[in-house]
Amino acid sequence: MLWNRTENRPRALWRVLGVYVAALVGIFVLPALALAGTELPPSVSSAATNLIAALTGLLVAVGVAKYVDRRPLTDYGLAFGPSWLKDVGAGSVIALAGMAVALPVSLLAGWATVSELFSGGAGANVLPFAVAFGVFTINWAFVAFWEELVFRGLILTSSVEGLRSRWLSDRGAVVAGVVASSLIFTIGHFPGSLGAFGFRMVLGLLFGAAYVWTDSLALPIGLHFLVNFAMNNIYGLSNVAEAAEIVMLIRPAFTGPPQFVQLYGAVNGAAVLCVAALTVGYVLFRNGDLRSRLSSTYLGSE
Repeated sequence: MLWNRTENRPRALWRVLGVYVAALVGIFVLPALALAGTELPPSVSSAATNLIAALTGLLVAVGVAKYVDRRPLTDYGLAFGPSWLKDVGAGSVIALAGMAVALPVSLLAGWATVSELFSGGAGANVLPFAVAFGVFTINWAFVAFWEELVFRGLILTSSVEGLRSRWLSDRGAVVAGVVASSLIFTIGHFPGSLGAFGFRMVLGLLFGAAYVWTDSLALPIGLHFLVNFAMNNIYGLSNVAEAAEIVMLIRPAFTGPPQFVQLYGAVNGAAVLCVAALTVGYVLFRNGDLRSRLSSTYLGSE
C-alpha cells in the first residue's frame, strides 16, 4: 500500500503528497519564520519569500532524485544547455506576446484607461520604479522555477509513473498525469472562486503540456515567468486591491464589468488562450508534432 517493492521506493501517491507538503512548508512556514518582524518593501518581501521557496524546492528535488528515485536531477527537466535556454526565451516571448492582447481589448472596449506609466506604486515602503521592477523580475523568475520544478518536474512525473497500469496506456497515463498535477497546482493556489479555479487550471494544463511535449522545464518556466510578470508588472492586468502597492510599467484603471476585467475575468482568460495557441505553434515548429516526449526511468506499474 505504501511501498512499491519492485521499484524499492514509496508509491506515487505518497511521493506526490510528500513533495506537496514540502512545497507548502517552503512557501508558507519557512519564509514566515525567516522574515518575522521585518518590514520590507513589497517587491523585496515577495522576492525573499520565493527565494526561500526556490531553495526548498531545489533541496527537495535533490533529495528525491538521490534517495527516492535514484536518478539524475536532469530527469526532472533540468538538463541545462543552449537548447534549454532557447526554450526559456521562447516561452518568455510567447507569454509576453500572448498576454499583450488583454489590455488593448479592455481599452478599445472602453473598460479601462491608462492612468500612469512607469508607476512605482503607492505606499510609504516602496522602492523607486527601476529598482522595484528589477526585484520583481527576479521574484517571478524564482516563482516560475520552484513551481515548475515542484508541480511539473516532481509531481507530474510521479503522477505519470504512478498512473501507468495494465488498464491505462502510457499515453493515457501522461494525459491523466497532466490533469492530476494541474489540479494539485490549482488547489495549491487556494482559488477563492470558480473563475480563479478555471483560470489556474488552464495555466496548469498549459505548463504541464509544455513539459511533456519537450521533456524539459525550460519552456514551462519561460511561459510561467512572463505570464506572471506581464500580468502583474508589465501590463497591469492584476485588477485587485493589492495591485496599488506594486510597480507597473503600465498602470490601467479598470471600469468595465468585473466578469471581463478582473484578474480572472474573460479578457485575461482569452489572453491565456492566445498564449496556449502560440505555444502549440512553437512546439509544432520545434518538434514537428505534439507527441509526448516525457521520459522515465520507471516504466512498471504502481
